[in-house]
Amino acid sequence: MTEEAQQKENRHAVTSPEYCKKMASKYGWKLKRIEKKGIGQLPYECVFEGEQTSFEDTTNDN
Repeated sequence: MTEEAQQKENRHAVTSPEYCKKMASKYGWKLKRIEKKGIGQLPYECVFEGEQTSFEDTTNDN
């Protein structure tokens, strides 16, 4: 793995650190760390290895 690939991170904000573990299990992602941001309704950030992903809502797309 190249140094550039090692530096890529996939981040997602959550309400509780438990959700980081659940996301890792559900999607097969490797959890690097959990960061406490302490602000708003999503005070934690899960940091996974790999490129950034998104959970766009496409249910209303025509």
